[in-house]
Amino acid sequence: MNTPVIPKVSVLMPVFNTARYLSGALTSLSAQTFTDFELVAVDDGSNDGSTRILELFAARDKRMRLVTRENRGLIPTRNELLGAARGELLAWMDSDDVSLPDRLARQVDAFRNDPALVCLGSAAQCIDPDGNFLNIERWPILHREILIEQQMGGAMRFPTTMMRRDFAQRVGEFREPFRIGEDFDFLLRLSESGKMANLPDVLYLYRQHISSVCAILGPQWPVYRDRILELARERQHDGKDQLQQGGSICIDMPVNADRRQTERKVYLGWAQHALMNDNIPLAWKYARAAVARRLMSKSAWKLIFHIFLRAGPAMLGRKGH
Repeated sequence: MNTPVIPKVSVLMPVFNTARYLSGALTSLSAQTFTDFELVAVDDGSNDGSTRILELFAARDKRMRLVTRENRGLIPTRNELLGAARGELLAWMDSDDVSLPDRLARQVDAFRNDPALVCLGSAAQCIDPDGNFLNIERWPILHREILIEQQMGGAMRFPTTMMRRDFAQRVGEFREPFRIGEDFDFLLRLSESGKMANLPDVLYLYRQHISSVCAILGPQWPVYRDRILELARERQHDGKDQLQQGGSICIDMPVNADRRQTERKVYLGWAQHALMNDNIPLAWKYARAAVARRLMSKSAWKLIFHIFLRAGPAMLGRKGH
């Protein structure tokens, strides 16, 4: 009986209803310059054609291990992926994003060169639903800087990360009741076990959606962030936090924010980033969408004024959407 070959890297991908972008995400993995990896994908009950795309890809690329099942949610899916991984290193990836060709190679090299390294992220180019460039997220490079930034709820973009499997599995699973920030909670616990770092280069295209969890639950993020940081302080003081001791927590949420107000803020941010990139038609498109969500939005009208100054009404009439 042949002993299965254990890959150096396990790429872990949760999938739920991302058929529009899934082929691009999978193709970006096929194009990696580093090839000694397995792709473990868990289809969390998709009903939009994602399952068929995954099955076709798995038939072509034997490095893929595919699990399809009923919907259970993101946290159980992440935990299933974490338990199924075989590689020495784990690379996370969202199923609507793109890993640039040298992402895995660059990260594997960093781990080879630094035995103390436990987790490594990178800068990320944010893109809109159609793949247009927005802003670039740049994170602190050094471990001590990352620890400081974590106290404000940031420091790494989770799907850019690669981590050592033994450390990742040792810190425990992704945890309820975090509807948002389950990855931040996980990275905080990982940072308590060893060295963290970020590469300064863009190795990942991170897609923004108006209906994403981050966009919808964005107004609730400070409440989740503060509770997660409180658990971290409990670990520092007592060795274990309330959840690790078998307890449970209840997060009191504020009254849900107006959905149109939340969308206005998202579109306004996209428009500002597009204007910074001199993409006038895209800035105009999203500024108009922001005004449509709130006609009397001073910030949206101010941005439209700046777009007119930059481009002029003739260009907007010719190229706008």
